[in-house]
Amino acid sequence: MANVIALRQRHVRAAQAVDLGVLYTSISAGMLLARRYLTGRGIDQDFADRYGSAFGRTAAKIYRTANGSEPRRAWSLVSGKWRRVNGYLPTETEILDQAFGTYPRTAEYVAAEPAPAADSPVDVYAKEAGHFPAQFADITGEMLRFVERVEGTDAVSTFVEAQLADLATWQRHYEQYDLAMTGEVDQAARAAVQGLPLGDPQMDAFLSAERGQTEIQQARDILNAAYVDWAFDLSGTVTVPEPAPPAAPVIADGCRIPGCDGTWHYDNTCVAPLGEVTFDDPGVALPAELVAPETGPIHVVAYAYNMTSLSIRREMRDRASAAEFATQLHGLADAIDSAATSLPA
Repeated sequence: MANVIALRQRHVRAAQAVDLGVLYTSISAGMLLARRYLTGRGIDQDFADRYGSAFGRTAAKIYRTANGSEPRRAWSLVSGKWRRVNGYLPTETEILDQAFGTYPRTAEYVAAEPAPAADSPVDVYAKEAGHFPAQFADITGEMLRFVERVEGTDAVSTFVEAQLADLATWQRHYEQYDLAMTGEVDQAARAAVQGLPLGDPQMDAFLSAERGQTEIQQARDILNAAYVDWAFDLSGTVTVPEPAPPAAPVIADGCRIPGCDGTWHYDNTCVAPLGEVTFDDPGVALPAELVAPETGPIHVVAYAYNMTSLSIRREMRDRASAAEFATQLHGLADAIDSAATSLPA
């Protein structure tokens, strides 16, 4: 029991010997406090001491609304005394920023602060489009085949459509850059990189912007080449055999041409009817035949039954009759064209 009491007494004496300033500073290390935040924004210490509490209450109200809980607690040396105050983590700086613009006495400082300088056209282009060259550099047909194996063919189309949309966005940013780089703006941008070596981030950003249109076209060519490589890849296809040639035409015994069956033999001549075109007179037609005489060349002949008749006429007054006549002509033309293979060149 005596040992326990002695140990407790030593702890009490050690605690009494600790410097409170060191203790409270250690507890609050790394936390953002209202007064320290205000002086960090350029406000003098007297203002921070006088209005720090009211500003802190505004920040605490914003914190409760955003998080549904009380802020963390810390220690702050105020007018020579250590006081319990609200503390915020560095990731919660936006709470204090909102309070700075909301609390009436500090809002006046926000209105008086100069507006930040606008980004130059080069900076804007680098921020919005600087990542595109690297994005397209690695697109290949093999990459698209990998996407197809993993996610399916539709995924390739979705991927390519997304890249085309990015190309359109890239083109729009370049056109905005090109439009902004005129007169004094252009001169200022060139002066800013004057003398900078290659490899300097600012110089690289400027050169990338200047080459924007060329890089867009290169990216478009890369995407197109990859798509063609993927679309026409024959490495995994099956070879389809060539269709067998058509069988040789069958010629009947005793005949010299296909299609002749001996019905039209006369004067030792083979005749194969090819078809005919009819006219209004039922007795009038224009037939065509493939003829192979015993002596002389094979030939195609088209003729009328009565070469002197005025009734070799067909009048077409509607689409149906015109289509019928055209069908007959097409059939006859195809037959003559096929029969022409039997003629000498």
